[in-house]
Amino acid sequence: MPTVATSSRVNSPAQGRHAAGSRSRPVRWIVGMLAVAVLVPACTGGDAGTGDADPVRIGVIADLTGPFTVYGTSLARSAELAVAEINAAGGIDGRPIELIVEDIQTDVAVTVDRARKLVERDGVDLVVGPVGSDANDAAFQVVVTEGRRILIYPETYEGGKCDPLFFSTGAVPAQQVRPLLEHLHAEYGPRALFFGADYVWPQRSFEIAAPIVTELGGEVVGTVFLPLVANDYTALVRAVRSNQPDYLFVLYPAVWGAALKALEDAGLLTDELGIGTTFLGDVDLAGIGSIARGNVTALPFFASVPEDGVARFLSDFRARFGADALPNGGETMGAYNGIHLYAQAVAAVGTTDPARVADAMVGQRFVGPTGPVTMTASGHLQQTINLVRVDDDGQHAFLASFPDRDPEQACER
Repeated sequence: MPTVATSSRVNSPAQGRHAAGSRSRPVRWIVGMLAVAVLVPACTGGDAGTGDADPVRIGVIADLTGPFTVYGTSLARSAELAVAEINAAGGIDGRPIELIVEDIQTDVAVTVDRARKLVERDGVDLVVGPVGSDANDAAFQVVVTEGRRILIYPETYEGGKCDPLFFSTGAVPAQQVRPLLEHLHAEYGPRALFFGADYVWPQRSFEIAAPIVTELGGEVVGTVFLPLVANDYTALVRAVRSNQPDYLFVLYPAVWGAALKALEDAGLLTDELGIGTTFLGDVDLAGIGSIARGNVTALPFFASVPEDGVARFLSDFRARFGADALPNGGETMGAYNGIHLYAQAVAAVGTTDPARVADAMVGQRFVGPTGPVTMTASGHLQQTINLVRVDDDGQHAFLASFPDRDPEQACER
């Protein structure tokens, strides 16, 4: 069957999981020793001396307002929880961690401003964030290229970014796509249709997915790209109706509920049509649970994963942020695990010097809520991927766990 595509393209295609813009007031908080909020006078980054009282400064750039608020909030809270744990255990060799959180408002220009503030004025040793990798590209320029500080990117993204001071702790397509497609092929059949937002994360993921479908003995019967936030899903409906796929592989995070509603209205959303994603975390599911019944998702974290570490993490998260607080599946583990790995690396070399810490980051292993994670030589994380399905009650039900998934990144550091 011929590939189906729309002519509508995103202006200046955004990289990574999301792209959008909004403006609001910034938010800032600091977490000190024993998780007590304190204000510590700013100092420059670099080696402050192991064992003295000078803090290790970590900056977070997160979307606390704007379209990606739920993801940015999850990122910032997970970072805060990791810092609180480390500080409660005595800090890093007796040095407290000071956490400075900046709201980037889902805006690339604001991201540049806040990242520059963290590096130049606050003198942070590490920056964690953001969500969208268009914003991450901007932060990379400020933090890594210009500031020569370490940047940890905790979000799911398309992979491929390489620098000695850059570390990806989110999932990449090589880790998520194979187990997801193997499940969909076995459960529903060989005919796959790809549907995604028209930017580099879906595009790159589909490039990785296509040969896996073929390897499994399947066929990609069509590909549909629509703008990140579309108003018309006619192209998707026509592709499903004409190509009759057994399952959809979907990378359309911003308004997935609207696309599902279009398929339902067309009478195409049936139990016989499989649907798989690598973005539908617990927070994303909250508003569309009923219509997303049967959707299968591959991500590092879900509240339904039957691991003691997940239960403990969720309990600690809610004790700190409220009984109804819900961490999201992508950036949550990336921020939490990344800060713990960084703390271990600083302790290993006895300094916050970026180059020495970056060298020590490679090979660091941390047992996180979903199991062990290990930083590979590529700067990308080996980690567990979990698979869930939306049940009849609109909740994620655990299906399977895939430990030690290799990121398969050929970076030269």
